[in-house]
Amino acid sequence: MNVIVYKTKHGATRKIAKVLSQYLSDCILMNINDIDYPTLQRAQMIIVGTPVYYGKLDEDIVHFINNHQELLISKHYCLYVTGILQSEFMTFVTQAFSFDILKDIQVIAGVGGALYYPDLSITEKMILQVMNKRTPAIQREKDKDIFQNFNDEEIKIFAQKIQRILQTV
Repeated sequence: MNVIVYKTKHGATRKIAKVLSQYLSDCILMNINDIDYPTLQRAQMIIVGTPVYYGKLDEDIVHFINNHQELLISKHYCLYVTGILQSEFMTFVTQAFSFDILKDIQVIAGVGGALYYPDLSITEKMILQVMNKRTPAIQREKDKDIFQNFNDEEIKIFAQKIQRILQTV
């Protein structure tokens, strides 16, 4: 059994967790707010998903990774990052974690992200407008209130790398 632990505010990180669970067999999805530690102890692998908000990885996920290294290392853990600025995901990761943490993560991927415009606060909408001027990566689908740039190929490659690790464990 594999466990995908994630945190989501508007649903994008959970969406990727669901996509990954389709690529990987025997997956349990677990929101960080509902962690079942006995299930994590039984897992073959733990995959952690974190969103980026305001240029930083989610604090709850960072705290979880920093404080559960022994468990995570024993489960050959992997990390995926959801965020609109996909090309900058490693900057966010290296700002959040020391080398001592990073060296034990088996696979790290930036998979793109999504913003669901109606769910955003006024502050988030203002930040989105600034980001839209900064980068063409944020595209609003015509006649929809969704900005997204999920990288389906990167998600597939991430899942394939995890499958290769699972074959050796």
